[in-house]
Amino acid sequence: MALNIRNPEADTLARELARIDRTSITDAVIVALRETIRNRMNKESPRETAQKILAKHGLSFQPGRKPVPPEAYHELDHDLTGGDE
Repeated sequence: MALNIRNPEADTLARELARIDRTSITDAVIVALRETIRNRMNKESPRETAQKILAKHGLSFQPGRKPVPPEAYHELDHDLTGGDE
C-alpha cells in the first residue's frame, strides 16, 4: 500500500530529515514515525512526573491520597491581578 502526501511542508521536512540522516526520504519518514509512536507510547503521566520529582527530594505521595478535584482549579482560570483586561 502506498502513502502519498501532497503537502509542501511535509515534503520539505522529510527531505531535510533524509539529508540529516543521509538516508532516503522513505527511510527518514519510517524512522520519524516509529520514533514518534514510541515516544508517545512511553510518555509518562503528570502523576509519574510528580512522583519522580518527589522521589528525587526523598518525598512521596501520602498513602490513600486522592487527586485534587477539577473544581479546585477554577480559581487558576481567572486573572489574579484583578484587572478586567
